[in-house]
Amino acid sequence: TRYFSLTYGRTLNIGRVMSPTLALLVQREAEIAAFQPEPFYTVQLDCGVAAASERMKDREAADRIAADCKAVMALVKAVERKEKTEKAPALYDLTALQRDANRILGYTAQQTLDYLQALYEKKLCTYPRTDSRYLTDDMEASVPALVSAAAAVCSLDAPETVHAKQVCNSKKVSDHHAIVPTVSAGKADISVLPLGEREVLKLAARGVLRAVSDVHRCAETTITLECAGHSFTAKGKTVLA
Repeated sequence: TRYFSLTYGRTLNIGRVMSPTLALLVQREAEIAAFQPEPFYTVQLDCGVAAASERMKDREAADRIAADCKAVMALVKAVERKEKTEKAPALYDLTALQRDANRILGYTAQQTLDYLQALYEKKLCTYPRTDSRYLTDDMEASVPALVSAAAAVCSLDAPETVHAKQVCNSKKVSDHHAIVPTVSAGKADISVLPLGEREVLKLAARGVLRAVSDVHRCAETTITLECAGHSFTAKGKTVLA
């Protein structure tokens, strides 16, 4: 950095982390810009499950496999079932809430911040400009009341089980804790709020309800079949809890 800055007479930040990382971004952006979509083909078996072959660029090869398999018995070669668990997501910080508000509601980051600021001034949600996704440990006892308020905002019944400990961690809170609706929001008539404020408040409330939930458990099953010497795969996912 010093050498390049002195050589070219202005600050040029160059380092062993920044330069290669920037190079990766530039390379990836160039690959995206140069990407040309190509058609591909798969053969699907009509056997009660959505079993498909690998992708092929050649339509004639796919047609040949389809012809080979027509009216031919398929043999199940393997069935693999795995159970997976997924922890409840953390509460919202500003960035995470802005990201979901854009993806789900179509709001810009600035719009989301403006709606949150208005809700904060109306005492319907906590301080918006935060980078923490947790509450402090001393708030654990108040979590059930916050969950009830969040459920009321979403017009839902409060969940029977509330895992308060998994949303409280003082070590991960700096100046302000995560964004959550206030207890007052659960008693307020949110139907009178402007649409943007109402939808962002509901989004934050759903974040609370998710964060205190049990783990998500599902079973993923992969079935490998063989038909006329060709391999096919079917995949499925079943929610267990």
